[in-house]
Amino acid sequence: MATNTLIMSYVLKKFKNARSSANNRWFAYVNKPGTLSTRGLAQHMIEHGLIGNRAEVEAILTKLSECIPELVAQGYGVKLEGIGIFYPTIANEKGGAETPAEFNIAQNVKGVHFRFRPDSTNLDDLTTKAFGKKVTFGNGYYKEQSGAKAPMIPLVAAEEPEP
Repeated sequence: MATNTLIMSYVLKKFKNARSSANNRWFAYVNKPGTLSTRGLAQHMIEHGLIGNRAEVEAILTKLSECIPELVAQGYGVKLEGIGIFYPTIANEKGGAETPAEFNIAQNVKGVHFRFRPDSTNLDDLTTKAFGKKVTFGNGYYKEQSGAKAPMIPLVAAEEPEP
């Protein structure tokens, strides 16, 4: 079922770089179990109570994945409330052109980018700072140098200082 608490699993890994002061120190990384396909996301949404069957939800998500890039390529920003805005940018070469007549796409443009800016409204704030406040760390484990996973280690949250 849906939950308002976002729980993130983590893995501890030992940093290995003899030239660094952080050599042999342990750091937390997001435990990434994989990437969900459109089908997997559709199934997840249905498990959260979305009305319809998986094929219908997949069709909507597929159309969304086709329409957003098309609209962004046309210069539109596309906002999905509660998620964020997809928008285009152009990366120009340094220096630009002296005049419009001297401007040449092949010489003056490095590329185009498909960007995303998280929703920052009070209700749906997904900016980095706000997202960090919504996440609670859940189960974690550490990886030995052999690559084998060791037992789960619970993360003990630091207590808040009293005012």
